[in-house]
Amino acid sequence: MPRSLVLAAVMAALTACASVPAVPAASPSHAEPSASLNRGRGLPPGCETIDLRGPTGERIDLTGEWTGSSRLFNEFDTEVALMNEVGGCVYGSVTGVDPDGSETISNLSGHLSSDFTIEFDIVIVYQQTPFPFGEYSSMVMLIEWDDQGRIRLREDREPGEVAGRCTDSRFQCPIPVIWYRVDDRPPS
Repeated sequence: MPRSLVLAAVMAALTACASVPAVPAASPSHAEPSASLNRGRGLPPGCETIDLRGPTGERIDLTGEWTGSSRLFNEFDTEVALMNEVGGCVYGSVTGVDPDGSETISNLSGHLSSDFTIEFDIVIVYQQTPFPFGEYSSMVMLIEWDDQGRIRLREDREPGEVAGRCTDSRFQCPIPVIWYRVDDRPPS
């Protein structure tokens, strides 16, 4: 096709697109919550503060460094979860290094519930492990206390049970995650 015909066709298409009236942007109604109300308090939309209290009455704050005997992905030699509680939301980053040097970095984004659960979305940012996991998965964790009164985060499933984070049926789902605060971790 001659170059002039192609150019004419492109120009005609652009002109046709330009003549289509734009759809007006929807304006928020008075019944919808306003994101600006939360921003004034320093909280992202949907992260209104939730007041969870431990067995001795202290306010629960999950911000900090967590690690445990079980891992989010594979059986890493070291795995650390850094978490930040922002209102009723919990954001985090999990880094792990396998004994062979393989690394994985994942982001967590979750919401706290009054029943002491956190529903996490997990997105893998970097994966160098020999067993590939899906880029996106999910996990529900329980906020609970062990027999010594230490707070822990435990994945809400039994060993061998398939979970939202086990996205590939070719691989066995790792054992459930149990994390303690780094300063409060029980001896191995």
